[in-house]
Amino acid sequence: MAQNVIDILKQEHEMVLSQLSELSSKGTSNREQKYNTLKENLMPHMIGEEQAVYPKLMDSGMQEMALEAIEEHNAVKSLLGQLDSASTSKEDVWVAKIKVIQENVKHHISEEEEEIFPQMQEKMSSDELSNLGSSYEEAKKSAMPVATR
Repeated sequence: MAQNVIDILKQEHEMVLSQLSELSSKGTSNREQKYNTLKENLMPHMIGEEQAVYPKLMDSGMQEMALEAIEEHNAVKSLLGQLDSASTSKEDVWVAKIKVIQENVKHHISEEEEEIFPQMQEKMSSDELSNLGSSYEEAKKSAMPVATR
């Protein structure tokens, strides 16, 4: 049986927060490679949520939360775009941008884990949450080619 979507998302949240924490330190070695790894994890995560999870939230009476979460994703994607064109040689500027991404992602995760997930558990059966886990994984797989651009 597929894994519960909430368990999958929480595992991915921990991984992304750890990667952001490392990238937000000055003097990080292999910064570009680590940044690319972060994007390879974060972009499919966001796209998967947008394609599989948030539509289900809208159908479950959580439209406002879903719309806000989508806007938070858009802000992070915009900041990632700025980082893509920023030089890692200007470490102060680069680290400042990654710290803003880190703050936005932390806020987003806390809202998901403290507000959205408990409501999902309340409104959806364990089968629905597992099916949503499968849908999320499929959406992530289809997003992989997009994420590496």
